Amino acid sequence: MKNRIFTLVLTLMGSTLLFAQQWTGANNTTSDISRTGKVSINTTSTINNLNLKGSMGIHSSGTEAPTIKFNTSLNSEAYTLVGSNRFYSNMGTLGGWRSYFSIGFSSDKTFIIVNDKIGIGTDKLFCTDCIDYRLFVKDGIRTEKIKVDIAANNGWADYVFEPEYNLMPLTEVEQFIKQNGHLPEVPTTAEAIANGIELKEMNILLLKKVEELTLYSIELQKRIEVLESKTTK
Repeated sequence: MKNRIFTLVLTLMGSTLLFAQQWTGANNTTSDISRTGKVSINTTSTINNLNLKGSMGIHSSGTEAPTIKFNTSLNSEAYTLVGSNRFYSNMGTLGGWRSYFSIGFSSDKTFIIVNDKIGIGTDKLFCTDCIDYRLFVKDGIRTEKIKVDIAANNGWADYVFEPEYNLMPLTEVEQFIKQNGHLPEVPTTAEAIANGIELKEMNILLLKKVEELTLYSIELQKRIEVLESKTTK
């Protein structure tokens, strides 16, 4: 019995000494603990200050959401990732939304998600005519293919070839150009700069103008043939 008690005392002393060697701080479960060396959990790696093999769980405490904070200096919070079925960076207000996720500096957003919008290289996601758009990219997009869906049959320009289509006479087209400095239905330079252009709508409009030009050409060809037939007689 004495041997068992002696063994238990040695074990407790050894655990206490081990704890004292590993951690500084009060020896209970409620006080803060600190470590001057590196900590490894389920691994012998000591590459980082904290080395973990396997998964890590971060759980909420009451109404407080689980939080990971990244600081640029001691007690100076720079970025906060909060998990509540999602991750976001809480760094101010954007478009009326106080919580959003971003990668990059506040003055140069590399990637940002706010509400249901995504920005690459820009955080200008909210404007009067931006409600129908989800992706905003600054500078350029380089890709091999872009495919645009057409919602309905009347969304294409082939209605120009329908018999009931009212083709504007060329004399009226000429008069419109003289008065306005651009083709009918085509936005002006000032409008294009101020509002941008819809790529799909502009392609459909250009196709419409090509089809109208084709009809004009066919009509002119018929008139030329009539004139040629009269001159050869």
